[in-house]
Amino acid sequence: MNLPCVLLTRPAGRNETLSVTLAAQGFSSLVFPALTLEAQSISEAQWQDPADFDLVLFVSSSAVNFYFAALRARAQAWPSGVLLAAVGSATAACLRAQDGVSPQDVLHPEGANSLQDSEALWAVLEPRLGGLKRVLIVRGHSGREWLGQRFEDHGVQVQRLAIYQRSAAYWTPEQGRQIRDSLQSGPLAVLLSSSQSADAVFANVQRLGLMDVWARCTYVVIHPRIQEHLQSLLLQAGIATPPMVKRCTPDDDDIVAALMAVLSRD
Repeated sequence: MNLPCVLLTRPAGRNETLSVTLAAQGFSSLVFPALTLEAQSISEAQWQDPADFDLVLFVSSSAVNFYFAALRARAQAWPSGVLLAAVGSATAACLRAQDGVSPQDVLHPEGANSLQDSEALWAVLEPRLGGLKRVLIVRGHSGREWLGQRFEDHGVQVQRLAIYQRSAAYWTPEQGRQIRDSLQSGPLAVLLSSSQSADAVFANVQRLGLMDVWARCTYVVIHPRIQEHLQSLLLQAGIATPPMVKRCTPDDDDIVAALMAVLSRD
């Protein structure tokens, strides 16, 4: 019997709900995060107090968790009247779950067809520019500068706080064996949630001698830029016949539906 399997590569703590949902539908999962996230050491001189800003923008759920942990360590509460913004709905939900945050103060792109990216968030924030003088962007140690540049182009003062570091996870030979065994037992789909995670997965695949597996997998990605980057990696690998790549929104329900669709296509 061919058992379909999903390789879930989002950061630790972001895959478990997907795995449980997929298991209920008869799909197995391998949870191998592509990236390792670690809190950035922030000195008091580097710390950015949310009370000093009109809006604090978070690029990911990890940015939320690391920043609010630092806030709690300083015995600070979230200040009333300060708006919060999130690039996607998952990050927005994480913000609303934080102590002291009023749900109505959380701004993010909405709508089933939204790409939930910087451009979509800008469409939400641009009408509010008149009330924004100072903005804090909480992020990893690297990332797109597009939103910050848009604010600065409109005369808004922007501070950027790198609250965590991303590094490529090192998959073991045992993990490589599990990936190969899963593909031999049935179809294997790979979830990629960022271009950096795609690079990390590709590096592990090369190091573990899994290029033949890379060519036979199907892929689900959550943004057109990730799809374009994946296609470039596939070309780099010399794969003549591109595998199936399905795009969906970052919403968990949409991800599950996309994974089930590519695994059930046969």
